[in-house]
Amino acid sequence: MMHVPAQIPQSRAQLPILDHTTTRRKFTRYVLFSLLGAFVATSAVATVRSLYPTKVKGFGARVIAGSVAEIATTLRTQRYVRNDEGHFYLLPAAQGAAIAVYWKCKHLGCTVPPPGANGRIECGCHDSWYDGATGALLKGPATHPLDFMPITIENGNLVVDTSKVTTREAYEPTQATPLG
Repeated sequence: MMHVPAQIPQSRAQLPILDHTTTRRKFTRYVLFSLLGAFVATSAVATVRSLYPTKVKGFGARVIAGSVAEIATTLRTQRYVRNDEGHFYLLPAAQGAAIAVYWKCKHLGCTVPPPGANGRIECGCHDSWYDGATGALLKGPATHPLDFMPITIENGNLVVDTSKVTTREAYEPTQATPLG
């Protein structure tokens, strides 16, 4: 059962008047603080989303370079395999083995071209030379060989982990991965 007040106002004049007025200054303050709050909330959401990437592909992730048989055949005839997605070259470090080297020069970070006909990787920026089979430093101004990345063989495919770029002092045969 509803409770009905004993006295129902009959005209607008008898309605209770709200004692609430909003000045222009208060309205402007409410709008500005609301906009500021929306900006801060949007910035916080964007910051959190940038800290936790959803999917990493290409450089910074595990990259399938190709099948082992395909890579081995190419390295016997071509001297290198270029992988644009992972930013590396596969080089024939030894007979039946390969090494993945990051294609960034150790001097000032220029992108180095693949090995030339002379068997060297020559940085065009400041003329550092690297061995075209191992990435070992041949001539400065760079002070280290090209960085390398670990290679694993999974289901007949060569997988390079580009998230683990390793700086080295010299080439060691343990850095190469056997393809057979």
